[in-house]
Order: sequence, then structure tokens, then C-alpha cells
Amino acid sequence: MQKMNFKTAVIALIASCTLAACGSSKQTASKKENTVVSSNICEQLQEEKPALRAVGKGSHFREQTAKNIAEMQARAQFARAIASKIKAGTAEEASGYDAYSVNTASGNVATDQAAKSNDFATSIAEGVVRNTVVIKTYKELSSSQQYDVWVCLEYQGDVAQMAKDITAQVQERIPDEQKLKMNFEFEKFRQRMQSELEKK
Repeated sequence: MQKMNFKTAVIALIASCTLAACGSSKQTASKKENTVVSSNICEQLQEEKPALRAVGKGSHFREQTAKNIAEMQARAQFARAIASKIKAGTAEEASGYDAYSVNTASGNVATDQAAKSNDFATSIAEGVVRNTVVIKTYKELSSSQQYDVWVCLEYQGDVAQMAKDITAQVQERIPDEQKLKMNFEFEKFRQRMQSELEKK
């Protein structure tokens, strides 16, 4: 009888351990399912005004180097986004912009339209990015003692001002004789640019 009670006790103990182990693995699995990756303050700020802000991240063992990398990435990301909007806005414009994109280095009318149009848009976008400032920095120190730094930069003005800035730069870079030939409607272009910049 004692052997039977001992066997029953051992079986009960094994069963309870097994159930406990299964229960804990289920809890772990449910925790994994509910895990949410939250964005940091820089990413949250960028999401509030995506047309006017950009975020970059840098990692390095020196904090200042990590910050410099983050700033360069944010500016590059912002310039690419603006250049893309410029190309989209000018592609729909029936004013002959692409045919008269100017090689700013020599002042000659471009012969390789696609490449020069890309260079032109990128050059203007880089000019717009100069009017940005870092509004927030966030940093973490990893277990390997490496700094992860995020920066959020913002264009100093609103979308309407950015569209005006882009239009002014286009006006400056196109020679007067080409403006006459292409009958460029700058106000229409500014409106098109503002519409493109407001798109998410």
C-alpha cells in the first residue's frame, strides 16, 4: 500500500511539474505575441510631420561620431525624399522642364535629359536641406558600450514655404533664354510642388 502511495505521489509530482512547464511556456509565448516595439521620441516627432522632418540613426563607440552619422543619414534621407517629390512634380508638368534641365556646372542645356534631371532635382533638394536644424536627439548605450544615437531634423518653415524655396531655386538655375523657350509657368509649378510635398 505504501508502495502504491509512493508511486501515486511520484506520478502526481511529475504531472504537476509537466503542467507547470507547459503553462510557463504558454505564458512566454503569449508574452512574445504581445511584444510591441515602440519608437523613440525622434521617430515619434518625425511621424507627426513627415513632410518637414527626417530621422537618422548612427552607431559608434564615440557619442559625437554616432551623432554625426545620424545627422548625415537624416539629411540624406530628407534630400532623397525631396528630390523624389521634385521629380514627381516635374514629371506631371507639361511645361518642358525635363527637356531644359540645366547642367549647373557649365550652364549648358542638358543633352542627357534623364541624368541631368536627376542631378538637377538632387541639387535643389540639397539646397532645401540646408534650411534644416536638429530639433531632438535621443541616445542609448548598448551592452557593448557602443552609442546608438537618433536625431530628428526639421525644415525651418512649412510645406508652402518649402514649395516656394524649391520654385525659387528652379528659377535661379534656368537661364532666362531657356525660360522663354519653355514658357515655364512657375506659379503652376509651385502649386504642383506644394501638392506633392503634402502627400505622405
